[in-house]
Amino acid sequence: MRPHFLAPIPHFGRGKNRLHVGHQQKSPYYWWWAYLRRNADYIACCEQNGEGALAQLYKDFGDVREDNFHAWWTKDGRSVKLFSEKPLVTHLTELESVADWNENWTAEDVMVVVVPLRVAKRRLKGQFAKLLENRHSGKQGRPAVASQLCTAKYTLARNYTIPNLQTMLSVYDLWLENQSRAKEDKLALWQIGYELKLNAKAAKTATSTLKGGHVESRNILAATVSRYVSQAKCIIANTALGKFPSAN
Repeated sequence: MRPHFLAPIPHFGRGKNRLHVGHQQKSPYYWWWAYLRRNADYIACCEQNGEGALAQLYKDFGDVREDNFHAWWTKDGRSVKLFSEKPLVTHLTELESVADWNENWTAEDVMVVVVPLRVAKRRLKGQFAKLLENRHSGKQGRPAVASQLCTAKYTLARNYTIPNLQTMLSVYDLWLENQSRAKEDKLALWQIGYELKLNAKAAKTATSTLKGGHVESRNILAATVSRYVSQAKCIIANTALGKFPSAN
């Protein structure tokens, strides 16, 4: 049975038909790995061959210093061990007798339905759809009450969007690199936002030569950069706790 993941998994292609890294980046697991690589405490643990305060996490996530997500994801079945779900015990099926009933079933796990077969199939489908809508709280393509159904060793902590995770890390990386620049070469926060085009409307007037015409735009860009950096720092810190993408 193929391993089951609750979130999109990365795709790499095979042999000479390797896919662009963008296909890997469509998966939140790629970004979990990427943010963990920015955690200084975890990198220090890697440099000590897994010794130290984060030794337990290292046993699971291993050395992330190599810039090769494919190698990390596939090594020793790591992806399955960390993120895959246990196989479902109960499947959609017909009970042929009372003996098929499982006493361990609860209303949270299964829904028992009587289907009168002398009713038109189209009508039954409509009735079942309404019944399922009332009992199943999951969104299309996602399970109901995901936090209760997750059985993976590590699960995604909250909702996310790939573009936001990607932008946030890009801002953090440029901000961090900017800290090491010589004073005369350092960018202001608004310039980081301008360079990364975080707000097209604000960027358009941020370099205006009109008196006071750029102040509001620069403030918007600076505030956006500051927010992204703050959130990225929290997410990076929490990867050492085995949580992602957690900003609390």
